[in-house]
Amino acid sequence: WIDTLLTSLGGLDPLWLFVLTAVFTALETIVGVGLLVPGDLVVALAGSTVDSPGRFALVLLSATVGTLSGELLGYAMGRAAGGRIRASRFGRWVGEARWVRAERYLAGRGARILVPIRFVAVVHAVTPVVAGTVRMPFRRFVTWASLGAVVWAACYTAIGTAVGTSYREHGHIGLITSVTVLGVVGAALAVRRHGR
Repeated sequence: WIDTLLTSLGGLDPLWLFVLTAVFTALETIVGVGLLVPGDLVVALAGSTVDSPGRFALVLLSATVGTLSGELLGYAMGRAAGGRIRASRFGRWVGEARWVRAERYLAGRGARILVPIRFVAVVHAVTPVVAGTVRMPFRRFVTWASLGAVVWAACYTAIGTAVGTSYREHGHIGLITSVTVLGVVGAALAVRRHGR
């Protein structure tokens, strides 16, 4: 089934690959489609089709455009409905003190959190809405959200490219080796994060 999947993905017209990756990553950021199929997996699968620098650039661009579009829409939703969100049952549950603290944090140096937060499942879909709700300056939001989108897209495109290339060149041994290495690195990072 891996052969079938990679052959099907590799046979996709580049335009369709771009559109599907961009649309899915945008929806994942906006409406939480990522709870069913993580955007990381979609970008890595698209990355597995990379067989040239042009294809790498295409996947990287589509993942970046999709992610950033979703984050901008989330920010706009927060700006438009922020008052209602804050006054809603959910907003009261969060508490005014926490809203004020988030506002202060995101208005200052806290904008940098938009880069690493892109790697945190579920939270990255909520953060743009919160940033819009607390009126984070738009220019600051776009700057850091763009950087986060590019870094995230580059990481998962590169991972997919490495796994896909390894599989094409070495078959199942390459795939198993790649997945093992990624698993060990992921586990080490999780242990380190837990330790902090």
